[in-house]
Amino acid sequence: MWRMRLTWGIVGAILTALFATCPAFGEETAPQNVRHLATIKLPGKGYVDYLIVNPGGQVYAGYASQNSLVVIDTEKRKVTRTIGNLKDVRSVALVPELNLGFTSNRGDNNIGVIDLKSLRLIRKIHNGTGPDAIIYNTADRLVYVANHEGRSATFIDPSAETIKAVVPLGGLAEYAQADPATGLVYQNLQDRNEIAVIDPKKMAVVARFKTAPGTEPTGLALDAANHRLFCACGNDKLVVINAENGEAVAALPIGSGVDSVAYDPRLRRIYTANGDTGTMTVIRQDSADHYEVMENVPTHKEAHALAVDLSTHRIYVVHGNTIEAYEAITEPSATQKEAR
Repeated sequence: MWRMRLTWGIVGAILTALFATCPAFGEETAPQNVRHLATIKLPGKGYVDYLIVNPGGQVYAGYASQNSLVVIDTEKRKVTRTIGNLKDVRSVALVPELNLGFTSNRGDNNIGVIDLKSLRLIRKIHNGTGPDAIIYNTADRLVYVANHEGRSATFIDPSAETIKAVVPLGGLAEYAQADPATGLVYQNLQDRNEIAVIDPKKMAVVARFKTAPGTEPTGLALDAANHRLFCACGNDKLVVINAENGEAVAALPIGSGVDSVAYDPRLRRIYTANGDTGTMTVIRQDSADHYEVMENVPTHKEAHALAVDLSTHRIYVVHGNTIEAYEAITEPSATQKEAR
């Protein structure tokens, strides 16, 4: 209540001083590298874990709290399909040559098989404990499932829709990436501060990379051409790791509460979704070993996950039951030109 005792003269003096020293509204606060395009509301309320993009077509949202996989048309920017009966669903792996999708359903420890043409659930495959991240390894034509609480990985033959092998990991499995050339799978282990390297031909862990100076790794992205891993860590760092030898080549500051990271190879940009600070960190890749933080874009509190459409360079960020769509700005603004 003490603020009410200020006289209007003092208030006026303070406001005059503030406006004299501050830039005009939007002059410096407007994002320089992305532009907000649209807000897409999902039906109901709750929590989405992962977003997966089918380039130029759809965004798939693992709507865990609604036990549904939601399909969004990226051009119309609206929900076109909701696939239910997927208890605590987290994500989906797309296998386009078979017109199939495979969902990770943590609620009943199984994998859902989705017909991508009709967008209907066909059947379920029993799996290990806590299926979380799920990806398609194109080199070996295998679906890979990271079992978080199970501390293991499941390899599924998508043609036969059967489990091929279960590989012990020894840690809490977060996100994973598969090298499209070698087939090697890189798996973040959150509680071990490391990345397990799994060889699908041997069905075994063949190496372990430390994520230091990063701890509690969650999101993971891959620059396959330069053999670089982008590891988003819980101590507000993005660590760049050489995928060939496990050496950390760079560490960059990001916002807190990061859950996912994405890489756009054509624009040579890395994006992280920082749920606690409500920001998206935009990082420029100058070379395989040199990076620079471009800016931290305000998003929304709890906006923890994102995905990039590599055909349009649009970025999709999720918080609660809402997806925000952004487009990349590639031409420097007047402010950026002046700074140079």
